[in-house]
Amino acid sequence: MPTARRSKTDHLIYADVVDSKSKAGVWMGERESFQEQQSRILEAVKDKLDWVTVEGAVMAISTEPAGIAIIAPNPTLPGVIVLADGGSPAASAELQVTYEKAIREAMAELGISEEETA
Repeated sequence: MPTARRSKTDHLIYADVVDSKSKAGVWMGERESFQEQQSRILEAVKDKLDWVTVEGAVMAISTEPAGIAIIAPNPTLPGVIVLADGGSPAASAELQVTYEKAIREAMAELGISEEETA
C-alpha cells in the first residue's frame, strides 16, 4: 500500500548533512536574493554555450565531447546545478567541469561571489 511522503521541513539541514553541496554545481556565497541571482547567472551562461530552451533551465549541447548538460537553479539552496551526460564516464566528467567553469565565469562577470565547498 502506498504511503504519503513525509512533510519536509528540514530539507536545508538535510542537504548539509548529506553534503549535497559537493556533488554537482557551483554555489554562491550570497544567501539574500539568491533566486534572482540564479536567473542572472543562467542568462549570462547562455552567451557562452550552444543551448536549447528548457523551462527554468538551460540545456547545453556539446559535440566535443559529445553530450548534454542541464544547468538549473537549485530550487531551495543558493546554487546552480549541473547535470552532465556524455557518451562515457570520462566525457560526462569533462562536460561537468566545462559547464561549471562557464557558470563560474558568468558569476565573476556578474560580480557574484562563489562559496567554496568542502
